[in-house]
Formats: sequence, structure tokens, C-alpha cells
Amino acid sequence: MSDLTNQNVGLKVSGIAFTPLPQPLFEQRKPIEQTMSLLAQTLGAQVNQLIEQTGIPATSFDRHFLCSTMIELPFTTQSVQWQDVANQLKEHGEHQPDTFINAYECASWGYSIRHYLKQDALMNKQTKYMIVSILDANVYDLEFWRYNEHWEHSGFGITTVILEVQQPLTDELTIGSAVTHNGVAEFATVVRRTTQKKPGATVALPFFPTNVQTMFEKLLRGQPRLPDLHADHGHCFGSDPWLSLLTHALANKIEEPQRFMACSVALNGYYAIADLMMTQDTVLIMNKECCHD
Repeated sequence: MSDLTNQNVGLKVSGIAFTPLPQPLFEQRKPIEQTMSLLAQTLGAQVNQLIEQTGIPATSFDRHFLCSTMIELPFTTQSVQWQDVANQLKEHGEHQPDTFINAYECASWGYSIRHYLKQDALMNKQTKYMIVSILDANVYDLEFWRYNEHWEHSGFGITTVILEVQQPLTDELTIGSAVTHNGVAEFATVVRRTTQKKPGATVALPFFPTNVQTMFEKLLRGQPRLPDLHADHGHCFGSDPWLSLLTHALANKIEEPQRFMACSVALNGYYAIADLMMTQDTVLIMNKECCHD
């Protein structure tokens, strides 16, 4: 990999962990409080697993954002209180998620990272490590979340990502929202423009059905991209680009630094693009499907 390809990339992926969740989540649906408690237990264990394997001190993480596209109903109906879930997570350590974000749907992870960076700028400091988790589970077994005409079959799981800031960041993070009625096509155009400024980056896109893949192929022709895994996993919302990177790196051992762009787009038009490095030291964890029956 040439120095030109990898220069000025300040974000390194220290680790990615993913735990797939089944559909339906349980053979017999459980009370929502119990469901959320079991998901918190699984998430907490995965976070600790990833931190332990990266060897990064748990005290290195000032904040930890939990992002989701679909888990908002338990909180908006007040069937579950976020603070109760956060307290359960805290039993696994102070480095567990303390803030829940779903306003930006699949792109919430990008807005979380941007918040990290903005807070650092306000406090005149630079965080070395950032951690974000993504949780999407069909806790009420709603048909809308199993299959939707916009993305067809859904996939569910828990992702945790640790990023290391290796040098002062410039334009590694691209955040925005669509201004036209066709947000996905506009997103693809933004990805194309961004890659033109970042030669050598391989793009990790969201998983979409064939018609959207065809549109991506047309608008991103000639741009190196990781395979779309919709046929294997369905659309896994904000986890898609991270699952793509994880799957690729597990199947293709990284011997020297490689440059990627993790890209997510939300149905409401928000998008997030992160310019990243993965190295031979990046920790990769693909857990077995989790089911608590």
C-alpha cells in the first residue's frame, strides 16, 4: 500500500465485534423489561470482550454512545427507562454505554463520533480512543422491522467499534443529510465525491437489495467496494459497514495498513462516512448468534 494512499488518515480501527441476533429474538416473546435486560447483558459482555482483546485500558473511554435505528418504542412508551438500562450496563464497568441515540437512525454512529470530536475541540483536548456500540433487535417482533419494501429483509445484531485517533483529524468524517427526495442516490453521489478526494480507499456500503446495489454500481463505477452482504445478512442498519469490514478482514488477513470508508445512510436522509485505517493489529471478533431461550 503506497504512502500516498494511506497518508493523512487519522482514524484507525482498533477493533470490531459483532454478535448476530436471531429473528424472532425468542421463541416465546418475553416481557420488554426482561428482553432489554438480556440485551444489555449481551452488549456489556461484548464490550468487555473487545476492550480486553485490544488491550486498551477501560479508563481510556470518557463516553460510550449506544446507537439504534429501531429500539425507540420501549423508551418513548416509557415501558423501559434508559437510565435503568444504563445502570445495568454500568454493572459491567464505567466504560459501558451511557448515552442512547436513535434520532439519526443508521447514521447515528457517525453523529456520535462527531460529538466526541466537537466536545474535544471545545475542551481543547484530543481523545485518543472512541467507542461506539450499535444495537438493533426486533424486541416486539414487528412485521415492519422484519421486512420493508425500502430494504427488504432485515438483519439484527450488536456491534461495538473502537477507533483510535492517531493524529489530528481533518476531513476523516463526512456527516450530512439529503436535500432531495431520493436520499439514497444523493448519498451515493456524496460517497463518489468523497472518494475522489481520498484515492485508494475501499468503500464499505450499507447492505441493500439488488435494485439499490445496481444504482450504487452505476453511480460508483470503478470505485473499489466491498461486496454487498444483503443476501447473507439482510439490511443490518447502522451495523452494515462495520460488519462488512469485519467480514472482509476475517476472510482476507490484513498484512499492512489498508484504507477504507465506512458508509451509512438512513431512511430519513442522514448519512455518515468515515475515512479509516485497518491494520494487522485490528482486533476482529465475530461472535456466535445470541439467543436467550
